[in-house]
Amino acid sequence: LAQAISDLKEGYKLSIPLVIFGHMHKQLAYRRGLRKMVVHGTDGIIYLNGAVVPRVKRLMHTQEASISNSATTSSRLTVPKPRGSVREFTVVEMLDGKLVRAAESWVSVTGDATKLEEEYVFYNH
Repeated sequence: LAQAISDLKEGYKLSIPLVIFGHMHKQLAYRRGLRKMVVHGTDGIIYLNGAVVPRVKRLMHTQEASISNSATTSSRLTVPKPRGSVREFTVVEMLDGKLVRAAESWVSVTGDATKLEEEYVFYNH
């Protein structure tokens, strides 16, 4: 990656304000906290790790069901049923070639309906 960035900057004289990459683990090993989502490089580039795992979580609701053990005995059982999902998106906003804002956004999808459930802003200039 470093070589590719160097080649682009030198060979094509490109300005590279943002590099987005993905490494899955949000939590560091051995309970050392969370990884950094945004790093300001010494080269003036902002590096954004956009990977979050899992990216999709199922939304569940419970439904009661009757179960008959015999002709005389029945019991109630609570059964989880899927009702949609919540999906993660890493959203960036750029203005005049510069990163203005970056956020981890969680959107619920239930049938045809979508809704922003949570948003964690990790860069706001």
